Amino acid sequence: MVEFRVVLVKPSFEESIGFVARAMKNFGLSNLHLVNPRTVLGPSGRMRGGHAQDVLDSIVEHRSLKEALEGLHLSIGTTAQRSYVASNLVRKPMTPRELGHVLKNRAGIVGVVFGREGTGLTNVELAQCDATLTIPAVSEYQTLNLSHAAAIIFYELQIGTADSSSDQLASEEVKKTILRFLSESASESGLEKHDNALLTRAFRSVLGRSAIRHREASLLVEALRRISETLTNSKERKDSGALSTVSETETVTRDWAQDRSGLPQRHVS
Repeated sequence: MVEFRVVLVKPSFEESIGFVARAMKNFGLSNLHLVNPRTVLGPSGRMRGGHAQDVLDSIVEHRSLKEALEGLHLSIGTTAQRSYVASNLVRKPMTPRELGHVLKNRAGIVGVVFGREGTGLTNVELAQCDATLTIPAVSEYQTLNLSHAAAIIFYELQIGTADSSSDQLASEEVKKTILRFLSESASESGLEKHDNALLTRAFRSVLGRSAIRHREASLLVEALRRISETLTNSKERKDSGALSTVSETETVTRDWAQDRSGLPQRHVS
């Protein structure tokens, strides 16, 4: 089943931490992480936490968002701001209900990241997440109170993942390998650096929004590895006029390749 990690980035008020912990307790969540909190949890925050004192007692603090995201299979950044600019792929969020449907019949650790009470997450912070999420409030006033937003999201995720199975999500390492092979292939094909970065960001969003399974990701890794190697060898032959020997790919990639079933083995001499 899905295990959730709730991440609060630089919360300014201890009351916010307490209210979020209480909402977590309401929906069976217990894994709360803080990134560089601007406050110290005291009596006021604990009072707002109600019967979620065990959640508050087990808080994990981090020095950076990158550190807080380590070990996750999928990370979701929350935002109240949609983008109407086509090139801003970061702020193209799904709704909590859509995320719940995506995670149905999945297994793994999913992080839900909330930003500061006043300003939320920055574009840079959202870009560190696999996908983004927003609550579709009315356009006149889109920003919700932090704990209210958290409660809505937790409710939808509980409903959507109630019947989750053991269909394991792809790890962050596998997804990074997919993006690396994709970027290498795009570069070898002549795609400009700026366009390559945009392609990588777009593909990461696709992986995040689909909550790609480990099995699917393994097949994709192998297919993109072969494409990357073929393009590299073709370029080397063109540059040298002679056949080049294909170097061994990382052992971890070979291990993932062994997990596939659809692609035939290729022998290079």
